[in-house]
Amino acid sequence: MNNQDTYIGKRSALVEREYKPRKRGLNYIRAPKVLGQYYIDYVMCYGHLTDIIKIGTHQLTHIPEEEVKRVIKLSHENNIIVAVGNPIMDEALRAGTKSTKEIIEYLSKIEVDVLEISVIARSIDDDDLANLIHFVNDKGIKALVECGLSFAHSPVIDKRTFAKRKKVQAKRALDNGAWKILIEAEGIFENVASGEERYDFVDDFASDIPVNNLIFEGDDQDALSYYIDAYGPKANIFVDYQRIMQLEASRRGYGPNTSTWSKAAVFHK
Repeated sequence: MNNQDTYIGKRSALVEREYKPRKRGLNYIRAPKVLGQYYIDYVMCYGHLTDIIKIGTHQLTHIPEEEVKRVIKLSHENNIIVAVGNPIMDEALRAGTKSTKEIIEYLSKIEVDVLEISVIARSIDDDDLANLIHFVNDKGIKALVECGLSFAHSPVIDKRTFAKRKKVQAKRALDNGAWKILIEAEGIFENVASGEERYDFVDDFASDIPVNNLIFEGDDQDALSYYIDAYGPKANIFVDYQRIMQLEASRRGYGPNTSTWSKAAVFHK
């Protein structure tokens, strides 16, 4: 069930998708809040479309550990990478180096594959970030560094965004072993008034960093469409589990926004 073509999919004029495991066109999906049978049903339907599943800190906090381990096991059986997102690292870093190491070692023990490290939720020195990335990598976990224009609902004010600094920090993180850079939605199209979106920040990043090294948070129908229109159907996109069909439709060239309708194109060797 890792890769699956439907009867209709085989016979319609849809853009081809590489089978998992993929290196490009990754669907990074925020897991349903309810796991258990709900997650089993999700994997049965959309496991073949899911490259990475993100388990949130609140799930790790409130859902029994054995159930989390079952989710990780089921994901791995279906060729799905398991990521853990913030604020688990935010809180660990605030508590200090000892707590941070303990959290990372625990995540390694339960076989988490990817760990988000935010440089907008926490302010960290470049050398310390490099040391943290190395420690994560040494535990067999990929470091996914989250970058963006603003933290949570903080306003974006022109000439006070430190956009150049953030791009340089992301490039240094990659040089020091970060797996990929996640470009956060807040301040770009989320918590921003219509007409004031800051896709220019994203474009500056993607013009200087290889697109395959980036994951774009596109948890909005227009946003995910804009990213695929700009960077092609093999751009790596992060969305909520409820948008996986829209995302995959956009990659295949039939929606969900007119900017991508019938535009997707690929050419395989």
